[in-house]
Amino acid sequence: MTFTDFKTYFQANQGHYTDLAWDDPHQLTAHELRAVRASLQTFQRGESSEGHYLYARAKQLGDAEYLAAMRLFIKEEQRHAAVLGRFMDQQGIPRLRGHWLDAAFRGLRRVLGLEHTLRVLLTAEVVAAVYYRVLFSATYSGLLQQICRRIMLDEEMHLNFQCFTLRHLSAGRGGVGAWLRRLAYRALMAGAALAAYATSRATFRAGGYGLLSFGAAIVAEYARVERMQQDGLIAVRGGQPVAPAAVGPVGAWQWPGQQLRAAP
Repeated sequence: MTFTDFKTYFQANQGHYTDLAWDDPHQLTAHELRAVRASLQTFQRGESSEGHYLYARAKQLGDAEYLAAMRLFIKEEQRHAAVLGRFMDQQGIPRLRGHWLDAAFRGLRRVLGLEHTLRVLLTAEVVAAVYYRVLFSATYSGLLQQICRRIMLDEEMHLNFQCFTLRHLSAGRGGVGAWLRRLAYRALMAGAALAAYATSRATFRAGGYGLLSFGAAIVAEYARVERMQQDGLIAVRGGQPVAPAAVGPVGAWQWPGQQLRAAP
């Protein structure tokens, strides 16, 4: 597994959103709007970063293939923002110009070096991985569910990409320092999860998640990415390894397991 493999994957994935069902006639009901409006605004804003600081930090590694993969990764995040924004426009949901949670994450990334910037980014990616599973179940919109499925696939590869990079950056480290850093970032993860739940609890409740079940999902997801950063297999959900020759992760299209919800 190399940075070239991730670059190749991101290149092949650029047309991932070209066939979305934008002609889906479903308009969110008042109940659905109350459930998803605020969280869609928050996460759309969070996906919309131009990535200048992240790209500048990526140059520190001095690896052209990593830099190319990072550029494509940033573009993929921007596609998420564009797709979510277009859906919001169709549904009459205003876009936010700013949000305190997004501002806090951006502020942290601006003052940290590459490794710690990626760890902050990974924290946000873990929250997103759980959020889009919840959002899928919180609406009857076939188009929004389709968008969620595709972003979930992307988020899987983003988690793999960040974990692979962090493994490369922290190779050979151990001892008390590594243990303290792990505790600090677990604390950051807990704080980010609580903030995300507080700002988007209507969506989590509509998707069947209370605070405890959401916390359990975050703990499970974060434990998985910690294993991948250490000596675990870099793999998509379900245990499939990220194969160098693959154009996409095998099996990822199957989540979530339930059938698409249909409006009564």
